[in-house]
Parts: sequence; structure tokens; C-alpha cells
Amino acid sequence: VSSLMTTSLKTLKKHLPRIENTFKYSFSNGPLEGTINKIKVIKRVAYGYRSFWNFKHRILVSFNLTQKSTPAIADRAA
Repeated sequence: VSSLMTTSLKTLKKHLPRIENTFKYSFSNGPLEGTINKIKVIKRVAYGYRSFWNFKHRILVSFNLTQKSTPAIADRAA
């Protein structure tokens, strides 16, 4: 067996429990990586925003995480 194959087999044996877990469980970090990528794109595009508040709310709007506004006080009195 070649030295490259031996190295590959050692690596496979070393990581075997983690490799088995990928077949056993259906978890993936793909959605998280997508979220992080989207935030990085917003950060690149948002260069020059005047405040962190604007940047933060841009992220919240893009992920539909904004709170629904409450009716004005005058509307409640009616």
C-alpha cells in the first residue's frame, strides 16, 4: 500500500466516529453558514451606514425578525 493511501487510512480511522455521526444524525451547519454569509453580504453593501442601529435593523429586516409595531396611543383611545 502506498504511503499516501496509508496516510488516508490513518486519517479515516482518526475521524471515523465523526464520520459515522454524519450518517447517524441529520444535522448540518449549512443553514448557519448561509445566515453568516448573508450578514457578511449586507455588511459589505452597508459600508457607510451612519450607525450600527441602521446596520442591525437592516439585518433584522432581511431575516423578517422585526417586531410588529403597536398601534398609536390615539388609536387605542378610540
